[in-house]
Amino acid sequence: MRKEIMIVIGSLEIGGAERHLLTVLPELVKRGFQITVSVLGEKGKLAPLLEVQGVLVKPLLSPRLMRFTQRAPRLISRLLRIITVIFLLTKRLKTKKPAILHFFLPEAYVLGMFSALLARFSGVTIMSRRSMSHYQKRRIAVGFCERRLYDKTTLMTGNSQAVLLQLQAEGIAPQKTKLIYNGIDLALFQQTTSKAEIRKNLNIAENSLVIIIIANLIPYKGHQDLLQALSYISHQLSSPWTLLCVGRDDGIQKALQQKAQDLKLDDHLLWLGSRSDIPDLLTAADIGVLCSHEEGFSNAILEGMAAGLPMVVTDVGGNKEAVLDKITGFVVKPQDPHALGDAILQLSLDPELASKFGKKAKERVFAHFALETCVNQYVALYNEVLKCVV
Repeated sequence: MRKEIMIVIGSLEIGGAERHLLTVLPELVKRGFQITVSVLGEKGKLAPLLEVQGVLVKPLLSPRLMRFTQRAPRLISRLLRIITVIFLLTKRLKTKKPAILHFFLPEAYVLGMFSALLARFSGVTIMSRRSMSHYQKRRIAVGFCERRLYDKTTLMTGNSQAVLLQLQAEGIAPQKTKLIYNGIDLALFQQTTSKAEIRKNLNIAENSLVIIIIANLIPYKGHQDLLQALSYISHQLSSPWTLLCVGRDDGIQKALQQKAQDLKLDDHLLWLGSRSDIPDLLTAADIGVLCSHEEGFSNAILEGMAAGLPMVVTDVGGNKEAVLDKITGFVVKPQDPHALGDAILQLSLDPELASKFGKKAKERVFAHFALETCVNQYVALYNEVLKCVV
């Protein structure tokens, strides 16, 4: 049985899907699969971390080609990139011929499936949707192409029941869908530095209330809502308090910092950017928040739960499949700063309740969302479909 799998993704910069692959793919290599990641652009920061663990990373566009496609005006540049990616991926598929072609995220799926059709690829094609389909409203052409490729695709996976139900509502037969929840390496959360030392390194008082949000600075992640929520309750929070904002700036940090200043919150905020010490930062915190307007199934939530944090999350996508309302945290209405603030305030004023939720959250992650469970599901899926490959 051939076990060659080609993963196609837009980049290997730091993001939810990319971090998911960073944990899963090396484990699949240990199970005997030969994994190649075809990146549509340049390699990205996570590529070396995969390569040292036996995952082959092959970007489609060299730096020179990237620069060439970017010289033209924006629309022409985008068309040049699309044409170049499809041409190069088609060529690669004709040469390499993996048994399974697995796409992560919409752009990789659309360009990858067009390439597979042009290459007359005869293996298994799998699309992994890792968010709800809100992006189709913003990127109409992508959504149009995506929906017309469903019939050509062997299988669709989703990382939450909410995602699967949406795929099925779009006309995909239930037997063509597969649920694979995210899984995290729980060992990382049992070897952290002490809370006191981490807070000292961050210049945070040991007795401070620390709230943390791990999300790239993108409008739909709801940072504006969180700032507004904190402004409503700041006078009731125990003092001192600090909000840790962890995540890559995708262009809105200055606007968020200005809002925080306008709301007189800026002295309470630390903007930490992308970090590799997530378990330590979570250990330093008391309450975890994810206030997205849309979501598939968030690793950030699982990581917060694994660190024993009570989580306050919005009722979007698969968030409530991870956080059980009033058992492991609070699930609140999206885009409702008052509800968000009330939940944070309740936990801050009731340490016993926060501790109870955090303990239950940790138990839930260990029982249902371990990395090994997730990897076993990928192995079972791949082994099943490989039986159909000649």
